[in-house]
Amino acid sequence: MSNLTSSALQQRLDGMTLPDEARVWMYTANRVLTDTECKAVQTALLAFRESWAAHGTPLRSASVILLNQVVVLAVDEEPQIATGCSIDASVEALRGLNKAAPTLADLDVLDRSWVVYKEEKDAPKWKRARLHDFWAMRKAGTLTDDALIFDSTLTNLGALRKEGVKRLANSWHAHMW
Repeated sequence: MSNLTSSALQQRLDGMTLPDEARVWMYTANRVLTDTECKAVQTALLAFRESWAAHGTPLRSASVILLNQVVVLAVDEEPQIATGCSIDASVEALRGLNKAAPTLADLDVLDRSWVVYKEEKDAPKWKRARLHDFWAMRKAGTLTDDALIFDSTLTNLGALRKEGVKRLANSWHAHMW
């Protein structure tokens, strides 16, 4: 990742030992999770991944939760490609994460309308907004080109490691105007 990211974020990604070519899917939670909830979600994802297969062949996979709100699921497709049925199984597992702990009953990671951002590089916290609210902030001028965006649209682990956090000016959001 670029030098715009925090070392903690980089360390979590470095913990994913899959190759850069591994396919990734990212899902932003409808709220920020506590550390305890992150552990429960990660435990549920590990249990799913231990039996995750495509046409009977186990999938070599990894998962991580970034910024306590972005679930990343990755698959090394060199030994076995994730098929439609295996991808459907992963979506079902994600849909069931709200059963991983009592406090997760309201968890939804399948709503694709969240944007995770920092208003500036040195801001202490990552924020989140619905896509339409984010674009309204941009249009109103409350977000500059230097705001940082977590890009949840990337599709491989190498891109996530290198470009997962970028300036708003360098993101697809900048092209909406």
